[in-house]
Amino acid sequence: MTKTLLVLANGRDRVGVLRADVRGYMSFEYDPEWLASPAAYPVSQSIPLRDGAFDHQAIEPFFDGLLPDKKDVRRQIAALFDVAPTDEFGILEHIGRDCAGALMLIHPDQAKSPLQSDAHLSAISTDDLAKRIAELPQRPLFIEEDEVVLSLAGVNDKAAVYIDPATQEISLPFGGYPSTHILKVDIERLPDSTRTEHFCMKLARKVGLDAAHTKIRLFNDRPVLFVTRFDRAYAQTSNGVRVTRLHQEDVCQALGVNPDVKYERQGGPDLAAMFALTKQASTIPARDIPKLLGFVIFNFLIGNPDAHAKNYSLIYRQRPTNAKATNVHTAISPLYDVNNGAAFRDCFKSQRPRLAQSIGGCFDPTELDWPHWESQARMIGSSPTALRKALLTMAKKLRETINPLRDEVRDTDADSPRLDHIVDDVSNRCEAWIRKLG
Repeated sequence: MTKTLLVLANGRDRVGVLRADVRGYMSFEYDPEWLASPAAYPVSQSIPLRDGAFDHQAIEPFFDGLLPDKKDVRRQIAALFDVAPTDEFGILEHIGRDCAGALMLIHPDQAKSPLQSDAHLSAISTDDLAKRIAELPQRPLFIEEDEVVLSLAGVNDKAAVYIDPATQEISLPFGGYPSTHILKVDIERLPDSTRTEHFCMKLARKVGLDAAHTKIRLFNDRPVLFVTRFDRAYAQTSNGVRVTRLHQEDVCQALGVNPDVKYERQGGPDLAAMFALTKQASTIPARDIPKLLGFVIFNFLIGNPDAHAKNYSLIYRQRPTNAKATNVHTAISPLYDVNNGAAFRDCFKSQRPRLAQSIGGCFDPTELDWPHWESQARMIGSSPTALRKALLTMAKKLRETINPLRDEVRDTDADSPRLDHIVDDVSNRCEAWIRKLG
């Protein structure tokens, strides 16, 4: 018997239908009205707007990419709902009402008015939130048998909350109500990874990059990273602030690559594929190509070993042009999920420097030299001269900014001794490249 889920944009517009046959193989088909709408955008660059059904092979990378990366988290969720951990449709059936981006996956019998039915916020006390945070490893995504409504990709233990823009009060969103923030706790066996990520994200914004906003808050002395969702938009109405979803997909989803092979060494996208996608999909490539290059350079200089293709995204914004038409603006999303590997050298018996995506074919940052960058520039259709200038400029900005930022967060809830390791690692790398290029 075929099972069906409706795919909605912002809980209102019917984008299409996701189906699963008796073997669990999925298919997807766009709704004719969506295809005819000037506001339509593809759920993925790998699932372009067209008539007809897309088969399992075509759509699995996108829909699988909506689910948590951690296999044990999938097993926990699957066990709660008595479905197989490999049954992507079965899991989305229960947690697909608040995914990354604008999409909601709901049962057909909920389609009449999903936003007006059971969508609501539930206030939560600080003590109750602290308890839920402590239980995140056992209750991923704050799962409850009758209240699981959201899905988040990634390897952190995380959940989503709503923070009131005016009062800053925290609530839990249910029934498809859009969340506004993602909260993360430390990665298992990497103490203070929330604080190091916060520091790297602040550093990115300090040097002028478009990066997600983050904040550290303590709950029973446990640091929790709150990340403001950039796939949300806010509008002031007579009833207060209205939150709407913006569609988003990561580069693996956009290229039709399964998240299990997100690293280039595993067969995942390389930088050339990522830049080619940006040139094809971006509304303004002349703006997004330099922006993406800035992200790549920053991730290298910051010493981020996990800058794989799932940690870069496209975001889709609907832009009204007149009363009868709307166009869709596609762009590289803000930077997110940035950290430094050297901060955790004491957590491993040995730590081999590596890059998630090679630069000029080189995966070892200690062996990387200018000819590798020069080769990479040609692979992505960029000017080696322009890339050299961008690399040198970023290295100088980081050198000038990182110590003042370290002083800024000292003796705050965001402080950690590991930040000193980041400062030393990044400063040394920047100095070396300034000497090479200067």
